Amino acid sequence: MATVNTVRGHRDRRWTGLAILLILGTGTALRFWRISWGLDSRAWFPDELVYSERITDFIPLSWASFDLEKLVYPSLYSYLAGLAAWLAYSIGLPAHAPGVFSPSTILIARLTSATLGVATIAIVGITASRMYSQRAGLAAAALMAVAPLAVMNAHIAATDVPLTAFVSLAMLAAHALAARGGRALAGVAGWTAGLCCATKYTGLAMLVPLAWAALERGFAERSAWPAVLLAAIGAATFALGFALACPPCIIHADRMIGAMWREAIYTSLLPQGSSNNYLAASLGWYGRPYLYELVASLPFSLGWPLYGLALVGIGLAIRRHELADRLILATVLPYLVFMGHSPVVFPRYLLPLFPGLVILAGRALTATDRRPLLPASLFVAVWVYSLVLAGTQVARFSAGQQESLARWIAASVTEPGGRPRHGVRVAIPYVTKGLDYFHLKEPLARAGLAYLLVDPGHWLEASPEFFVLPDWLAISLRRDSPQSPAARELDQLESGAAGYRLAARWRSSYLQRDLYTRLDPAFAGDLWQGEIGFSVYRHVLTEPGGDVPARSRVSQRAAGPD
Repeated sequence: MATVNTVRGHRDRRWTGLAILLILGTGTALRFWRISWGLDSRAWFPDELVYSERITDFIPLSWASFDLEKLVYPSLYSYLAGLAAWLAYSIGLPAHAPGVFSPSTILIARLTSATLGVATIAIVGITASRMYSQRAGLAAAALMAVAPLAVMNAHIAATDVPLTAFVSLAMLAAHALAARGGRALAGVAGWTAGLCCATKYTGLAMLVPLAWAALERGFAERSAWPAVLLAAIGAATFALGFALACPPCIIHADRMIGAMWREAIYTSLLPQGSSNNYLAASLGWYGRPYLYELVASLPFSLGWPLYGLALVGIGLAIRRHELADRLILATVLPYLVFMGHSPVVFPRYLLPLFPGLVILAGRALTATDRRPLLPASLFVAVWVYSLVLAGTQVARFSAGQQESLARWIAASVTEPGGRPRHGVRVAIPYVTKGLDYFHLKEPLARAGLAYLLVDPGHWLEASPEFFVLPDWLAISLRRDSPQSPAARELDQLESGAAGYRLAARWRSSYLQRDLYTRLDPAFAGDLWQGEIGFSVYRHVLTEPGGDVPARSRVSQRAAGPD
């Protein structure tokens, strides 16, 4: 009998090892596929330059490398990416010289984020295993590997994926503290919470599960003293962890406070600056704090099946309210309250909720051994759907539309004899002057076309030969400011009253795109995704044959994906 059990144990371990390799392999492939998108054509997301600028200070490495002046974000992610860049350049790996606009520098920042994203999968699996069971750990890790927004955000240099990694680590440490107690564990739990805050200031919310874990020990030992002592140790090591991971935040505390204050004003008093990412009246009844996150943002970020499974997990946690349930709820709910009140609603702000939500989803799938075929089938269906949704989203990380658009315009205007005609003006509306958020400036220049940046409400005053309308901007005008001068100009442009006709259109899609855009049209695509869709309008006087509408002569398939 012992021999049979031993053989079965070896077989189970082999299957478990194979499952872990599959999970990590899938999560790695999704996060590193297209990780270099846009770099060859200098079409990276402009906000990534915040981190590439910081990284260049690490080459060569010195104490001054760690002294950041701009503290709109704390420093830990920049330190990790900077040290990775220093190591890579020291051994001669990058293909380009270091610099703010260096593709290699930006790629290293992205790779750092993606690596932390893969680490999150492993930490979530370990945490769920210790909280519930090995099966729950495998299920949670598998779901985290394919969680759509977690996969997508690993493709840009930003703090949200690193923050999610440290949140998962802090949750693991807080659970260990709540379950076993001890001053050392209190120190570790406080330290990891400090790392969260040193990655992004919203990581301050991780003090809540730390305090809750200390409170749990007080109840377990039937004394207030352990809770007070462990909370004090956790608070001290939180401060120490934050100070060591972001020394400029302490040395230049006035700059940090000023940056936080400006961000608070921006998000609370001037949310309209976040086009397509603030609560607009056009959204209807759920265009309000908290409702938007629950009805629109989380369903899009996780995908409906995984979100539904997470809701089941939350219900089960409330019903059973075991130690792990209480700790996860003490992590997820305060952070949702903390972020949900803001009128600015970037979906990536909710990424730190993902570890807790997918653990509860994994627990929901493995909560019973009765009728195992049903939860197994449900897991496969949710996992495959999430995998396809994440994959079709990642496929959109590309600057191919911009390059194709520029080539199409250049080919459509030729001199007699078929020679390219240079200097043709192509008008582009701007988001922020000086930043090429639509990645069109350089592709148009390479095609010999004149890039004309135009003001809202004055798009066509210069009578450019072509006008390029990004879908992202058209959605923003309809969604956020339908009565603005630019929105009225959009109506004139699309109706033909402005003297322009639709000539070509580029589109991209993802799994069940129409389902998610019914929640919010902004989910069609954000600026950092590369493919956001474009429509090209041509002045009727520049059309071959006079004022014949270009729509009737241009093949949609030839122009680009519709």
